[in-house]
Amino acid sequence: MDIMAPAKLNLYLEVEGQREDGYHEIKTLFERVSVYDRMSVELSPAGTTIETSDPGIPTGPGSLLFDTISSFKVASGINADFSVRIEKNIPIGAGMGGGSSDVASLLISLNRITGNRLSSDTLLEIGGSLGADVPFFLTGASFGLGTGRGDIVRTVETGPKLGHVIVNPPLQVSTKMIYDRVPGFTLTKDDAWDRILALFLGKKDPGFLTGYLRNDLQQIALQEYRFLGDVISFLTRLGAQKALMTGSGPTIFGIFDAEFIDEAESEARKRFPEKEGWKVFAAYTV
Repeated sequence: MDIMAPAKLNLYLEVEGQREDGYHEIKTLFERVSVYDRMSVELSPAGTTIETSDPGIPTGPGSLLFDTISSFKVASGINADFSVRIEKNIPIGAGMGGGSSDVASLLISLNRITGNRLSSDTLLEIGGSLGADVPFFLTGASFGLGTGRGDIVRTVETGPKLGHVIVNPPLQVSTKMIYDRVPGFTLTKDDAWDRILALFLGKKDPGFLTGYLRNDLQQIALQEYRFLGDVISFLTRLGAQKALMTGSGPTIFGIFDAEFIDEAESEARKRFPEKEGWKVFAAYTV
């Protein structure tokens, strides 16, 4: 079967204390957006194989994708092999959740082609053990409010349909490196999360939301990669209602009115050319 694995943006990311397991407690607002990896999953008579369009992605035993199949087989009790092919379009190490989305899509595909042996709750449990963002993608929701490591997700059935121009710089950022630097920064403590909940669950109006969106990890990434500030400023000058880093970066996105997105994307492509390794996307809530 074929499946599309969407990217995500973090419209809000508040970092709290570090947990005993080494992860940080966070509060985040996820949005699923229309940048996709394409995946094909089939039963295989000749052993499990995983192929991707990006040769830098690990696919053998011990890799995240291989562990996903192994975890599914253990939980379902099925003794089968699979053929997996992935066309990568979501940038790697970008804060857009491409790896987690691929895991979620792979779990959904494995379950469907073997007769839906596992419940949604079991898939969520497996997904959470493989990556903190995986449960959000498993919900299939356009928006999700994440707590814990981000793996405890409250879905929002309806919400604003946002338009974005997304700029991915030509580098990958280590999530661990960014979080390891959290203790050296003073993070804002206020009632912004409560306001996000009230505004998002109530008005569902991006005009009200943009004033409260934030990412506590942005200041850490900006210190290490100062040019990201130039990207934020550029998108703001193009007319973004808000420009922000997603996840642990380095990708920057702007929220735009729909009528301005095509022009803003065109200008961003000129400023951040593909030939220099930049990737620019126009994307919408899905």
